[in-house]
This record gives sequence, C-alpha cells and structure tokens, in this order.
Amino acid sequence: MTPVQVIGEVGGSSSRWAVVHGPDQVDLFPAKGEAVPGFNPLNGDATLFAEGISTYLMERSPGAFRSPEVLVYGAGCGSADRKARMASALGGIWPNARIHVETDLLGAARGLLGTEQGLVLILGTGMNAGHFDGRQLFRPMPSLGWVLGDEGSGADIGRTLLQDAFYRRMPQAVSEALFGADGPDLDLVLQEVHRSPFPARALAARTALLAPLLHETYVIDLVRSRFHAMAELLVTFFTPEQRASVVATGSVAWGFRELLAECLLDRGMTLTAVERDPLPGLVRYHRASPDR
Repeated sequence: MTPVQVIGEVGGSSSRWAVVHGPDQVDLFPAKGEAVPGFNPLNGDATLFAEGISTYLMERSPGAFRSPEVLVYGAGCGSADRKARMASALGGIWPNARIHVETDLLGAARGLLGTEQGLVLILGTGMNAGHFDGRQLFRPMPSLGWVLGDEGSGADIGRTLLQDAFYRRMPQAVSEALFGADGPDLDLVLQEVHRSPFPARALAARTALLAPLLHETYVIDLVRSRFHAMAELLVTFFTPEQRASVVATGSVAWGFRELLAECLLDRGMTLTAVERDPLPGLVRYHRASPDR
C-alpha cells in the first residue's frame, strides 16, 4: 500500500516519523528503545542524516519511500536557505516526492494547539517560543542557540551543571551521584563539548542525568533558576494576553514539567499541556485538513 503522507518531526539530536497509510493506519517511528538520527541544517551532517533515515525506514517501513508527499518540521529551519538545505537532504531520500519543510516551532504549535491559540514552547536540547493564533506563528524572540541563549534548555542546564561541578558549587552528594567519587574529568568534559560535532547534545545529555535526583535541593534550585531565566524572556517578548496560556513540548519540558509549571505560574503563565512529542498531534492536524 502506498502511504498517503510521511510526516517528520526532526530535531538536532533525533527525529520522529509518521507513515500515514490512510484514515485507519498510521505507523509511528521510532519504537521504544530505538533512535532515529536528527539533523539541524545550521550545522548538521546531511549525508549522515539521510543515510540514517534511509537505513532505518528500509528495515521497518519500506513503503514509506513510495510516499508522494513528505511534510517535515525541523529544528534550525527558520530561514529560507536552511529550509532549502533540509529539503535537499530529504530529497536524497525521497527524490520523487513533494517535500514541504517548516520550523519545529510551527510543528509544535500545530501538534499541541491544532487551530487554537496560545504560546508554544519547545524545551529540549534547545529552547524556542512563539505565539500561535490558530493559523500563523509569531516569533518576536530571537533564537540565539546554545552558546548565546537557549535559557532553560537541556544544553543550558547542562552547561550550568558542569560549571557548578568544576567551580565547587555543587554538593558532594550530588557530585558523587553524577560523576562518581573522583568528580568530573575535566579533560573528558572539554573533549565532549569543544571537540564534539554536537556540543549542545553533549551538554543536554548531562541534564538528563538529573531526573533521578529531583529530591535534591540543589537540583531543584538549579532547574528552577534556569526556568525562571527562560520565563523572564517570555515576559519580555510576549504580551500578557499572548503568554496567558502555554503549551510545551520537548524532553526537558516533559521531564521537569512540574517545575516548569511552577516557574511559569510565578510569572502569571498557566501551563495547560505538555507533550513529549508533537507528532501524534501533527498527524491529527493534517488528517483534519489534508490540503494544509
């Protein structure tokens, strides 16, 4: 059976895919325990991305390659040239398909809000936010990336975590739980961050280790401080009406959703929904109006 559509939600670290065969059959990938490569056209490797996706789908859903239409919402796709680079990478996988590329933030908005309005927030490896009016997305806040910004993201929390560890601002018990009795290895960390092709991913991986330690006051205060920094930006760039209701997606938003809700509420914002992944909502959105 030829799929009606392939829908992708592509982050810099990983990607998720829906192969829509018809009104009653949708295959979602990856399965639990699996991983599918991601790609950011700002600094990613298009060849490795295309090879990884091709290999994965060939083994699990070869019919996906016959899809006449591919819709992708991708990280780093905020400009025409980066959208073109993403489309080029996808064209190597689907040379005969109509390929549509939009930003991951628009994907989050459509996936979580459908045609409703609200402020949409992505908190994963990076951070981004915009106001969705049910049709269009407004992004007054610049996305500065992990070096200059991304407050509240996995990379931001991970960077602060490592600073605290090396500057001796971290309680010994937390340090031992994260790094062992000898503490963090400076040479190893510098290599992971400065020589890695994906430094933001390396920093965000450190944040993931905090989830089992949320009973520690230091960990709660660390995450809360970075979420407060992010919330201050939302207050700066969005009106009270635009930011009154917030939906969020991403690994950090999901993993620390109770702290996120608390920090947003401190600044007058109500977190109404958190989803680990906007892809199921995107399938519903495009099914409701296939020509969108």
